[in-house]
Amino acid sequence: MTYSVKEKPSKHAPSKRQFDLAITLCVIGLLATLLLHRLNDAQVEIEKVMLATEVNNLRLSLAEAWVHKSVTNQPINVATLQNSNPMLLIAEPPSNYVGELTQAPTSTEAIWYFDTKRKQLIYVFKDGHQARFKLSSTLGNTKTSLLTIGGLDLVPN
Repeated sequence: MTYSVKEKPSKHAPSKRQFDLAITLCVIGLLATLLLHRLNDAQVEIEKVMLATEVNNLRLSLAEAWVHKSVTNQPINVATLQNSNPMLLIAEPPSNYVGELTQAPTSTEAIWYFDTKRKQLIYVFKDGHQARFKLSSTLGNTKTSLLTIGGLDLVPN
């Protein structure tokens, strides 16, 4: 005679499943955190590359303005242009340029502004840190950009 015996589930089986679920959720959470951190790092790097591109575009616009003034025989005084607002010299400033200010704005967007106290063109990143530039004389400098205009360059400060 064979008896059919129903297997009784172990009284520890539900807690083992809950433990497995908890471990799985922890691993997924850790991987998601690492992924988000890497995405944030990538976003910061992209913003730095975009800034470098924008600075080169500004240098190109300044060179164009310099050539235009030279061709039309307009007077160009390097000494007065040094430490001036380069955005006033170009035909079309970037769309995120907010103007001349005496202090940093509290915006959370990436913006450009010219600090009238420090005489610097400042880019404010989305995370709040800043990159500062100024129009400076290239005389005596061994390292300048390829778009130096008539003895002036937009240099990091």
